[in-house]
Amino acid sequence: MESFLPFALAILATIVFAAIGTLIVRCFVTLTVSDGHNVVLVPIFQTAGTVYAVFLAFLVVAVWQSYDGAHDNVAEEASALTTLYRASAGMEQASGAALRGLIRTYTHAVVEEEWPVQAAAGGTSQTARAAALAMFRLFQHLPAEVRERDVAIDGASLSILTQVMADRNKRTLESGESLPTIMWGAAIGIGLAVVGMSFFLHMEKRWPHMASAAVMSGAMAMLVCIIFVMSRPFVGPMALGPQPFKHSLEVYDAVDATP
Repeated sequence: MESFLPFALAILATIVFAAIGTLIVRCFVTLTVSDGHNVVLVPIFQTAGTVYAVFLAFLVVAVWQSYDGAHDNVAEEASALTTLYRASAGMEQASGAALRGLIRTYTHAVVEEEWPVQAAAGGTSQTARAAALAMFRLFQHLPAEVRERDVAIDGASLSILTQVMADRNKRTLESGESLPTIMWGAAIGIGLAVVGMSFFLHMEKRWPHMASAAVMSGAMAMLVCIIFVMSRPFVGPMALGPQPFKHSLEVYDAVDATP
C-alpha cells in the first residue's frame, strides 16, 4: 500500500486545491456576478469538460491496452521458453542438454538481472543477451549428421526460439516506453483549466459549490494517476513481475525430474 501513497496524496492535494480555490474565487467574484453569468459560462464549461472527458477516456483505453499487451507478451515469452525446454528433450542428447542449460541461464538472468533493470530505467541484461545469442549459435554449429537426422525437431525448436526472441524484443521496448510529454502536458493543463473554470460557476450556497468542485477534481486526478501508473508496465505499484519466468523455472525442474 505504501507504493500507492504518493498517488493518494496527489489526489488529496487536488481535492484540497479545488475546495480552497473555489472558496477564494467566490470571495472575489460573488458580489460581481450578474443573472446572466452562468448562462454564458456553463456552456463553455460543459464543452471543456466534455473535451477533457473524451481525452482522458482515450488515454485510459490506450494505456490499458498497452499494459494488457505487455502482460500477455511476458506470459507468451515465458510459455514459449517452457515449450522450448520440453522440445529440447527430443533433440540429440548433447545439443539438447546444452540448450536446456542455456535456457536456464537465460531465464535466471531475466528474473534476477533484467527485471530490476527494467523496473529502474529500462534496459537489458548482458547475461540474458549472451545466452539468447548462444542458443542461436548452438543450432548453427550442430554437426551435419545431427542436422540431417533431427531436421524436424531442430526446425521446430528453432521456430520456438525465434518466437521467444521476438517476445523478448517487445518486452525490452515496452520497458522503456511511456506517454509522450505533450500528452502529459495536455492531461494536466486541460485538467487544471477545467477545474479553474469550475471556480467561477455561481451557486447560491458556498459548501455545495466547494464539494462539487472537490469531487470533480478528485475524480479527474484519480484517472490521471491511473494513466500514470499503467503507462509504464514494468515500473510502479502495478508493475508486471517476473512470476511467469519463475513458474517456467519450476517447470524446468519438473521436466528434469521426469524419467
